[in-house]
Amino acid sequence: MELTVVQKEILQELLQIYKEKNKAVKGTEIAVRLSRNPGTIRNQMQALRALNLVDGVPGPKGGYIPTSQTYRSLGLEIKEEIVVPIYKGEERIEGVNVTKIVFDTVTHERSCSSKIYIAGDTRKFSENDIVKIGPTHHNKIVILGKVVGRDDINHILLIDVIGVASVPYISVSEVGTKDELISIRPDETVKNTAKVLSEKNISGIPIMEDKKLLGIISLHDIADAVSKGLENEKVSKIMATNTFTISKDKKIYDALILMEKNNVGRLIIVNEYEDTVGIITRTDILKLIEGTIFPKILKGYLK
Repeated sequence: MELTVVQKEILQELLQIYKEKNKAVKGTEIAVRLSRNPGTIRNQMQALRALNLVDGVPGPKGGYIPTSQTYRSLGLEIKEEIVVPIYKGEERIEGVNVTKIVFDTVTHERSCSSKIYIAGDTRKFSENDIVKIGPTHHNKIVILGKVVGRDDINHILLIDVIGVASVPYISVSEVGTKDELISIRPDETVKNTAKVLSEKNISGIPIMEDKKLLGIISLHDIADAVSKGLENEKVSKIMATNTFTISKDKKIYDALILMEKNNVGRLIIVNEYEDTVGIITRTDILKLIEGTIFPKILKGYLK
């Protein structure tokens, strides 16, 4: 459907106000900006909602927000989204990302509170939940806090900040496996591989032959294979072959971003010749942050 001139003006003004306020925009605000009758704006908004060009936010503090289709309909480029994750306990909350962090109480000697603006459903959080936010994109900070309130209309979590840390600016080779890399051959059985993981107290292991990386297998993979009666099968039959590597000179923040992007918990570290020299896991990194910056009383929250 071809948009009318009026509809295009309304969508452009909606985007501008939404960018300025970062919250739902009322039809009356658009009417004032465009010097148009509020009833006209209201009628047009109903039509735009039917076209999936705007979403409505109910309630006295509600209004309208743009959709991805809004940008496309106006021929605007959508910049690649910078994702700042939020975790509840040990679990990342899917479909929820942090868009803005405001420290609004920092002068009290025993407390510091923060407003966390999110894209997503604030109702996934409850008071007293322990949340972990980050790392952020530019300054690479991680925030640990306790939820003390929420604003479902404006998508805000109010938290008491327990600790703030900056991801150390060091290379993955300084955090990952420092000893000789533990690996197994592709003809090893699932049963024997489980024994190796248990003895070495590790949750995953690369499969290699003649120093060439073939794949990787995790405890989850082994548990799944055993449940199917495949404990005597060769690991080459069940290993994950879509392994992800990272250069030994890359920083640990780069490793976290790569893990989040590909939804994996470990990366194979390689040198300039693409030889496998180590392995780094998300647990390695979070333990580093916990152990070097956050107080010991937080042990158990960051895992």
